[in-house]
Amino acid sequence: MKNVVLGTAGHIDHGKTTLIKALTGIETDTSKEEKQRGLSINLGFAYIDLNNGERVGIVDVPGHEKFIKNMLAGAAGIDLVMLVIDVNEGIMPQTKEHVSVLNLLGIEDFIIVLTKVADVDEDLKLLVYEDIREQFEGTPLEKAPIIETDAMTGIGIEDLKALLVQKVENIQRNNESLPARLNVDRAFSVKGFGTVVTGTLIDGSIKVGDDLTIYPAGIPTRIRTIQIHEQDQEIAHAGNRTALNLTKVDLDQIGRGDVLSAAPLESSYMLDTKVQCLKDANQAMELWDRVHVHIGTREVIGRLVPLGIEKVQPGQTAFMQIRLEEQIAVKKGDRFILRNYSPVTTIGGGEVLDPTPKKHKRYNQDVIDSLEVLESGTMSDVLLDFLANRSAGFTSIKEMADYLNEEMRTIEGYVKEMVDAGDLIKFGQFYMAKVSFEAIQREMEEMLKEFHRINNMIAGMSLEEFRSRFNKITPKELNAIIQSIVSQGQFVIEGDLIRLASHSIAISPAQAKARKAIEEKLAENPFAPPLFEEVVGKDKTMREVYMLMRKQNEFYRLDKQTEIHISYYNEALRRLKDFFQDKDTIALADFRNLLGTSRKYALLLLEDFDKRGITKRDGDVRVINPKYLQKIEEAFM
Repeated sequence: MKNVVLGTAGHIDHGKTTLIKALTGIETDTSKEEKQRGLSINLGFAYIDLNNGERVGIVDVPGHEKFIKNMLAGAAGIDLVMLVIDVNEGIMPQTKEHVSVLNLLGIEDFIIVLTKVADVDEDLKLLVYEDIREQFEGTPLEKAPIIETDAMTGIGIEDLKALLVQKVENIQRNNESLPARLNVDRAFSVKGFGTVVTGTLIDGSIKVGDDLTIYPAGIPTRIRTIQIHEQDQEIAHAGNRTALNLTKVDLDQIGRGDVLSAAPLESSYMLDTKVQCLKDANQAMELWDRVHVHIGTREVIGRLVPLGIEKVQPGQTAFMQIRLEEQIAVKKGDRFILRNYSPVTTIGGGEVLDPTPKKHKRYNQDVIDSLEVLESGTMSDVLLDFLANRSAGFTSIKEMADYLNEEMRTIEGYVKEMVDAGDLIKFGQFYMAKVSFEAIQREMEEMLKEFHRINNMIAGMSLEEFRSRFNKITPKELNAIIQSIVSQGQFVIEGDLIRLASHSIAISPAQAKARKAIEEKLAENPFAPPLFEEVVGKDKTMREVYMLMRKQNEFYRLDKQTEIHISYYNEALRRLKDFFQDKDTIALADFRNLLGTSRKYALLLLEDFDKRGITKRDGDVRVINPKYLQKIEEAFM
């Protein structure tokens, strides 16, 4: 079965609800208020079993102007529309607004149903036919079939059913394999069961026991039971009008306008869109205009920001960023309607190009070019644009499919082609646009180049510091990117340092002279190291070279004031090792004599060895840790 949803549209009192009852035997005006007032206030639902075995869900949307937002909610998920026109009254303003709304929502398949035709003069019917063709010229209704009916006498009802069979057979669905998504149009509580929601399943399929998430709040829930046309079912498919009994969620946590989804959705306060301003709109769409945005079953207030254009005149189309007062969770390709804030009239609508954009400058050509790709580019172009505009990091095929609202197997084919063409780089099960990878690589290269320029005597940059500069990328992803560049030969990692492969330590004659002077000063009494100021004095170059030697880890700090050159520190360890070849313990005086230094510096070194576990104090002597005896020369890391 195709799970087709049929919608009705038309002016108040033109006979939509009566027509549906004649087709199905179901009364869609169910509330006491609706019956008393004789008009539909909320969405009405019914179904019809056709002669070919298909069961078609029917959404009877209200026709009164005050309830048009309910009509907009009901339009989500509709495949085919019956436009109902009372032959005695013809096309009314509300009829035209309904048609404009449905066209903006991308619905193009219509049946025009003339109602109350019994005993109507043929000349009047002819005038109505002419008016229909004239009013709808250039629209999808221009060539729509017209069926004459009278629900009270049964005229045309069987002809309408036969036409519905033909229409349904031609409807094709391509969203069965997408992750399940349902726009909630009603939520209520049933005693003994809990929270129940209704809506049209617009993507994928669901079954009893499935886990879903309520957006934009991000609340997890689970399906306890499913009803389709008042009958319990184990599974529902895209196109089914469904009622879901949910667990783990209270009624005050879900309501009309929320979205149930099996795949993660990102909530956003902004949308990048392509909008159309209706020809008969009463005004242009201008910067910061406040509007009602109707998308799915949700209504939210937003502000308009035209992109690349000053304003959008009636009849024009343009790119638009809409900034919302509440978060919503939608997908690329979702359609929406825009209505003035006050007075509330329909002014246009359009399609979501990017459901989670950044703020844009209005006349940024790069933004316009990106939106043009999202609107009309090939799938490969759109994928590259999506990946290239991500802030950082890798992307899975599932994330691509969810963003584009496409099946994973479709995306897999495009991704393989793009990897083969060199447009994407594969990292295990994840991907990155080549342009994004190259941008990060350039940034890394510039960072190292600048580091080497300033620190020309240092072998490389600390890996820890290098990684910290790219905190928008996860450590795992960053390591994969670095290793990829290393494997290409551009970077070299040595120990805990990273450098450009082209880098070599450069030292000027003045710096070489200063370094020699420092080394000679340190060698005068290697185990009684002088203070920094005693070594460099006021010589600017010697200060610079000494600081660079520190950065290269050429000194080991014993306390806040004392640092010893690493070569002499390691020499002290070697002499200690040699001493313990023949002795079991060493006293402070022995170590002082061993180094030919003062008691102060011998004690600083021994206390450092104690802290590192190389030696252990036992009264007035120290013993060496056996595991260091053979490897003492590598003890300093």
